[in-house]
Amino acid sequence: MKQLIIIAILVMLGMTSTAQAKRATGGIEDVMTVDTILNNFMLHWIGKLYKLGGSTEKGIDCSQFTKRLYKDVYVKELANVAYKQWEQTERVKKDSLQIGDLIFFRSRVSPSGWHCGAYIGNTMFIHAANRYEGVKVSSLNEPRYKVSIRGYGRLKQ
Repeated sequence: MKQLIIIAILVMLGMTSTAQAKRATGGIEDVMTVDTILNNFMLHWIGKLYKLGGSTEKGIDCSQFTKRLYKDVYVKELANVAYKQWEQTERVKKDSLQIGDLIFFRSRVSPSGWHCGAYIGNTMFIHAANRYEGVKVSSLNEPRYKVSIRGYGRLKQ
C-alpha cells in the first residue's frame, strides 16, 4: 500500500508514467518481502547517503546499516564493524539463505577489506553500497558481487 502511495505522489509531482515512478523508487515494489517491518525499513532507507564510519540518516556505512537494520527490524544487537558481525554469525550455504541473513564480501575499496548487506530474498540484498550509490538493493548475481562473496551468515542464537 505504501509503495502505491509513493508512486501516486511521484505521478502527481510530474512523473508521466508508472514506469517513471517505478524507476524513481528504484523498483522497490519488485523486492518487497513478507515482513512488513522490514519493508518499511527498506522504504525509509533506500536512497540515503553512504558515509564511511557514518551511522545516521545523513550518511551510513555498510556495517552500521546492517547493525541498524537488526536493531530496528529484529530487535537484536550487531557489532559495529563487518568482520565482528561475521564472528556473530554461523555460516550458511547460499541455497539455505533466509530473509535477514547477512552477506559478507571482500572489498578492495573499504579500509577494512570487508563489505556486508542483508538478504531480502530472491538473490537480492539491501546494503549501504558506496558513496556514489548509497543505500540500495542489489542482486547477488551482479558480477561485482558474485566474484567478491566472502560468505553468508545467520545470527547465532
